[in-house]
Amino acid sequence: MSLYIDSAQIYLELSIGALALSIIFKEKIIGESGPVKVSIILALSWLLYLLTIGASAFYQYLAVKFLDSISPYPGPIQYFEALVRSPGKVYGAMLVFFFTASILLVASSAMQLFARNRGSG
Repeated sequence: MSLYIDSAQIYLELSIGALALSIIFKEKIIGESGPVKVSIILALSWLLYLLTIGASAFYQYLAVKFLDSISPYPGPIQYFEALVRSPGKVYGAMLVFFFTASILLVASSAMQLFARNRGSG
């Protein structure tokens, strides 16, 4: 379980980094400054990265509650009992959010590069 908790933390950190990278990409690679136009694809990737962050944090909570529930002296499960018993569902959702967001971020970046190259060439 600790490996899953650690990997959930990694996805959380990668998602935060990807959010920052998308802004840095627009400034440093594309050369946009000032108010930046945000495509629907980029906005959707941001939303999915935020959902990844939320799912990661929620999974870590559920994992701790799961471990407590199988300990010799378990505490009561007050909230999200079905998810505490099966935290892998939230982990799976986190993975889907992350990889979908990553695909959308790459697609958005590629579209921006193609548009820039078309405009300059």
